[in-house]
Amino acid sequence: MTLRRFLSSLLVVLAVFGLVTACGSDSDNGSDATPTNETGPCPFSGTTAAQDLAGEPAPATITSADPQTDGCIDNVQLKFSPALAASKFAYDGDTPVLVVTLSNTTLGGGLEAGTTQSPKNLNHVQKVEVATTQGDVQVKLTLDEKRPFLVSSSQVPAEIELSIG
Repeated sequence: MTLRRFLSSLLVVLAVFGLVTACGSDSDNGSDATPTNETGPCPFSGTTAAQDLAGEPAPATITSADPQTDGCIDNVQLKFSPALAASKFAYDGDTPVLVVTLSNTTLGGGLEAGTTQSPKNLNHVQKVEVATTQGDVQVKLTLDEKRPFLVSSSQVPAEIELSIG
């Protein structure tokens, strides 16, 4: 009788465990979708420290600076022709302005000094401004606050993706 009682108790525990795991959170539905801030903190790891990205020594032309959002992360895509420009990414002091300096770069693709975008429906990027200084191009991103960022690049097509979380 004791063994029977033990096995019955074990079956009850296993059944309850199965129900608990089956009725758990549905936030992990098997997809790789990035959760938004509505369900908790954004799972983003980056840095606020200055970063450099090597580019080609030949002159480059920036042809677009497009901000967009992907879940809780904002991305700004910088496209170049014919190749990537050497780049520096750093906050302007303690302000929430992230400055991208593109060395040996000119403007193209309809971009002009003073071009300003105020994108709607982004999480963090409030303004994107393009300026030129002594043979360089600066893209200034005004954010809601100083936030960590990640930089990635591609040679073909020549582009930089700046992710802000």
